[in-house]
Amino acid sequence: MEKKEKFEYDIDLGAIMDYVENRFMLVIKDEDWTQEEIEMLNSGIDLHFCYTNDIAIFVLEGGDIDNSDFYFNVQECDWKNHLFASDCLDVDIILLNKANEICFKKSKTLTKEQSQIIKDCLKQQNEVSFMPSEYDVNVQGIQSAYDPYELVRFEKCAIKL
Repeated sequence: MEKKEKFEYDIDLGAIMDYVENRFMLVIKDEDWTQEEIEMLNSGIDLHFCYTNDIAIFVLEGGDIDNSDFYFNVQECDWKNHLFASDCLDVDIILLNKANEICFKKSKTLTKEQSQIIKDCLKQQNEVSFMPSEYDVNVQGIQSAYDPYELVRFEKCAIKL
């Protein structure tokens, strides 16, 4: 049995994202991942960057994974100056098992055009004055109104991994 690399941050089961160490990290942690699921993801992943109501959303589609939505608030990002200064943004998709081991990782450097679209939306989001907890309430409203696959209607750019 092959020993898997441990993910450096301990997280709970579910989906999270952040921009750290000069890259977007989209992480899904589940009990386990089968070899079939991993092989299907190796055949291709679609990542949609969507923006609506000053909320930035990444929608992940690939293999046997149900569409997963990741919400990003640049105002809470410690690395936002690096993000805005980058010409081309990097993205990592990472799947973890319950032992916090990396079962799958795929990385991509976005084009200048894709990166600029995302940065323009995030600069707009950065200028919004959210009231305390307003961002979270807005995200909950979007989550209750739309299934993840329905969010693609707000797509600003599509990324193939």
